[in-house]
Amino acid sequence: MKKRTHGAFWSVALIAMVLAVSWIGWGSQSPSFAEDATDLYFKTPGVPQGPPAPSPQDTVYSRIGSFDSRLLVWFVTQQHTYFGGFVLALPIFCVLLEFLGLSSKKPALALRYDGLARDLAKVSLLALSVTAVVGSLMLGMFIFFYPSFMKYMGGTFKAFMPFYAIVFVGESLLLILYYYSWSRMAAPALKWGHASIGVLTNLFGAALLFLANSWSAFMMAPAGVDAKGRFLGNGWHLLHSALWNPLNVHRFLADIMSGGAVVLAYACYRFFTSKTDEERAYFDWVGYVFLFVTVCALLPMPFAGYWLMRSVYAFSQSMGVTMMGGLLTWLFVVQALLIGALFLGVNYYLWQSMARLRGGERYQPYYQSLLGVLILALFIWLTPHTVM
Repeated sequence: MKKRTHGAFWSVALIAMVLAVSWIGWGSQSPSFAEDATDLYFKTPGVPQGPPAPSPQDTVYSRIGSFDSRLLVWFVTQQHTYFGGFVLALPIFCVLLEFLGLSSKKPALALRYDGLARDLAKVSLLALSVTAVVGSLMLGMFIFFYPSFMKYMGGTFKAFMPFYAIVFVGESLLLILYYYSWSRMAAPALKWGHASIGVLTNLFGAALLFLANSWSAFMMAPAGVDAKGRFLGNGWHLLHSALWNPLNVHRFLADIMSGGAVVLAYACYRFFTSKTDEERAYFDWVGYVFLFVTVCALLPMPFAGYWLMRSVYAFSQSMGVTMMGGLLTWLFVVQALLIGALFLGVNYYLWQSMARLRGGERYQPYYQSLLGVLILALFIWLTPHTVM
């Protein structure tokens, strides 16, 4: 137990140190005060207080021979996104399960919910350590391979870097406290207080997600800067770009869905490898719970995606056309196929589960018709539409 605590602590200390060193380097840049300028998105006046965006001539990309650094950075960033989303989702699952256990009137079911929540909290500590290490590696790669880009982003967002570090360390410490106080706060009088620690952990996690999304949204749809990319002093405008809110909703749902799917896959694996009927029944129940969670997050995802892409087109039609009708079209086709496969897989799981229920055979004749409707809807969605 002490080794796990030390591992999580040193992982948090590692990324906090990297952020602090980076902030010191970015904070040493002198602001470029100049004449009044106009916000690129909000059209409000302001005084430039940050560095301008680097020109193509001033942009530096470090290279190691003919090695494609973009591929490596993409791979590491993707792993950080996966584990970061998992760290966000697991504490949410833990708190929901703990509240279900507290509100349940059946002692056996309450104990089952509480035990599952504690197991997930234990996994979240491991995921937090991996996320911190991968995040430090990602930040180091960005600084090495894209120094001009990181110098500009760091100089523009330098006021938010200490806050980001505080939120990250705060979430990490709260998550550690949440897990290791589970047994000590197991008494009914303390259990609601323990659940409150979980709620506070999730608030810090959501704030961390929103801050990270502000950087991604700024890179696609800048706000709070003038035409030269200089920060105009309004931090809220810098955060609240055209894509920030849609991206927050989309990524939050995606993290819940992917986190639930990972737990669901693990439950399926343990169901098939269990040697006793009691274990199989338990992991079948876990799979049922997290299938419900995954579907609840999956259903609103198309609406969140529509809102996000609608905001992209509203900000820049050329960017929207490039993403959905140009160079990146194939990614949306693959995404549509994957989403269709998810819906078909969920329905197939439900059909197989209903076949095990007494009286479920009377629904069998309708499955083929339902499958045909789902496939038809998927083909209509995949078919390109051109409005003349």
